[in-house]
Amino acid sequence: MMHTNDFRKFIYLSIVFYSFIQNTAIAETSPALGRAEIHPSVIHLEPNTEQKFKVVLQATRLAGAEVAQNVKWSVNDVPGGNEQLGTISQDGLYCSPSKTPSPHDIQICAEVDGVANRLLWATVLMDIQGPAYERIGGWSEEKANAKYFVDPHCVCIDRDGNLIITDYNGSQVLRFSPSGEYLGTVGSGKGEKPGQITLPRVVHTDRDGLIFVSDQKSDKPRIQVFTPEGKFIRMFADKGTRTGDILRAHGLAFDSKQRLFVVDVDNMRVNIYSHSGDFISTWGHDGHRVGEFNAPHGIALDRNDDVFVVGYYGPCQKFTADGGFLFDFSHGNPPYSAVYFHSITTDHWGNVYLMVRGSRGFGGAIEDNEGNNVSIMKFNNNGDHISNITLSVHAHKENWAEVDKDGTVYAIFESDDRVGFEIFAPR
Repeated sequence: MMHTNDFRKFIYLSIVFYSFIQNTAIAETSPALGRAEIHPSVIHLEPNTEQKFKVVLQATRLAGAEVAQNVKWSVNDVPGGNEQLGTISQDGLYCSPSKTPSPHDIQICAEVDGVANRLLWATVLMDIQGPAYERIGGWSEEKANAKYFVDPHCVCIDRDGNLIITDYNGSQVLRFSPSGEYLGTVGSGKGEKPGQITLPRVVHTDRDGLIFVSDQKSDKPRIQVFTPEGKFIRMFADKGTRTGDILRAHGLAFDSKQRLFVVDVDNMRVNIYSHSGDFISTWGHDGHRVGEFNAPHGIALDRNDDVFVVGYYGPCQKFTADGGFLFDFSHGNPPYSAVYFHSITTDHWGNVYLMVRGSRGFGGAIEDNEGNNVSIMKFNNNGDHISNITLSVHAHKENWAEVDKDGTVYAIFESDDRVGFEIFAPR
């Protein structure tokens, strides 16, 4: 029989051991790395002007913030910069070029080891006359006599630089060259069978060129996978509200590990799947407060695997890959800021492009300082507003855009009488 003192000792040791195990488990699963910030985040500079940049390691538990040492500095990914872009020293002193380059927005890049967001970007803006982007191409057709489109909804760029566009009400996924040449469809036509398409909303490609399409089949998995040539491979993500299910996917994005992040408008959450379609985890919930989702309509990841999610009613929020809230931006401020957003994309430097819904009859249309209707709002990776893009059609419904490796923007649109896409290059 155990005596009272022995029993108390046994209970005490059990508690200590249990606490040790719990703390060890927490330590193994908790993020080991802190985060960093770049300062200043955005700045306007004249030619031949100097500006000091620094990286600050954010405060952690019982430790204050400090300036990072051994930062690798580059300008537009050019180590140390060059005469055209401006130069930056090993200690972060940047000198702008003697004349404004094209593009006029310059990316100050910092690489820091030992933090969760290893890559950081700041923006230098140099003055130009006129809009920040110029239209360099496009293609469209009259809605009344449309040959291809009924209701273009989403666009992505395939591995060959062609455009893949979902046609929601047309129940098809089409492929075009950047010049507007029709190249065929993805899948085996309209229908409910594997490989067929019904009301497709989102299309996205992985780094190997596989095509992922989310459509609205009545009782089938929500995501289908096709070869780069458009042949069906597999499908996954059942329709429903259970953990791992999807009701209405409105954004797809891959991280550096080729995991697929899916934002679900109706379930108001982000689901994560393996590349082969196995459910991994989910995060997010319904709400209009910080860190919650109010009809999430788009998702995009930067090269740190940080996640941007934009709500239909705003704002855009930035999270860690496991759903930790970081900050938000692009809040509604009518009539000076957009209040409806349809989708989101990013570029190589983590800049964020928000597609503004501003058609007549739907409300929310805003204008820039020159009186142009704003179609796309561009922010840097830290949430600072950089510039706007205006489609040539004065009024349009939902639009979607994709940015290629050179920063060229491809935007689809549906106006009162035309459907198509336009191409913009930064100036």
